[in-house]
Amino acid sequence: MATVHNRIRIRFEVSGRRFEAVRLLKKDEPGCTGDEILRRASAENGGAIGDEDEAFLRKHRAELPAKLRPYWLATNRRDPDDSRCVSGFEWGGDGWYQDWYWLGYQWRDYGLVVRRCA
Repeated sequence: MATVHNRIRIRFEVSGRRFEAVRLLKKDEPGCTGDEILRRASAENGGAIGDEDEAFLRKHRAELPAKLRPYWLATNRRDPDDSRCVSGFEWGGDGWYQDWYWLGYQWRDYGLVVRRCA
């Protein structure tokens, strides 16, 4: 099993709002469910961004920095049709796209949680 760096923190700014994208895997943990990742995010610094910040990033997603392209970025905005899915962003080669991530899947080292910074 490959060693996974358990913590990544990438700080970034979009239209004057400061955020950070963090990996919340434990040392050598290859992945864990989205439920557990969001629980860990809530235990640290207020948790993943919700509806208002997600809508802001969706509107300004073209401004997300290139250093985030290798990752998909999870929020805590729930799908109105399926509360077991949360909104996230991923790079598609020609731009950032919004998609839904199921909380029951194993989130791997390429999944980061977006949090708001003061």
